[in-house]
Amino acid sequence: MLHHRMAREVALVGWHCEADADRLLVLGWSAACLHNRIRLLQSGLRRLTDFEPTAQRAVQLDGRAPDDEPAAQVVSAVCASIERRLRWPERLAELDGFERSSALPHLQLLLAQVAGLEAKIAGACQEHLVMARVLARAVCEHYARHSELGRAQREVLAESRRWVHASSMITGSAGARPGSTGAGRPHMGLAERRIAASVINHGVPRITPAATPAAVAPRTGYPGFEETEEGAR
Repeated sequence: MLHHRMAREVALVGWHCEADADRLLVLGWSAACLHNRIRLLQSGLRRLTDFEPTAQRAVQLDGRAPDDEPAAQVVSAVCASIERRLRWPERLAELDGFERSSALPHLQLLLAQVAGLEAKIAGACQEHLVMARVLARAVCEHYARHSELGRAQREVLAESRRWVHASSMITGSAGARPGSTGAGRPHMGLAERRIAASVINHGVPRITPAATPAAVAPRTGYPGFEETEEGAR
């Protein structure tokens, strides 16, 4: 049973393999398995366009209270929890360093398509984590001013919804911005600044041409043994 489960997992990456009670034999890339992986990646990528579950989990602070630990630790714990729920960062990391190439042109094309979809998933997950970081920090800041956690959670979530529904996916880097400064805060990239403009300032969000919804490629989840909608987010 173990070898058959391992064979299924390996096949979901795109390799053809055979299993019996004693061993698992990987025979090479399979066009059928790669096509299946592409479909699974596309399906999961579509699910990652839904930011509402991430927003709701972020404002709940993973059940933590800002009174009990520094805000930075709360935000870090929230992001770690959401990253585990997304599942994809860990799954993609498992494949890091594996040689995925072929001398056959049709397999080369399929492998290139897989790599492209995986890159899109990695970017989508990063956008979810950026949003989680901004919303969790906004709740902590709101709570520090008013000392009402429930109120902070409700108001930040309400303020985030226009961004959640208006933006199918934000393009741009969430990395450090050279030369920026800010009262001990991490540098904010384009995606984080856009969310912050709608959320942290606690004003009426402004819709700019850059924030107008755009057509987006379908988003994906990682094929696990027992894939569920929750697991793929």
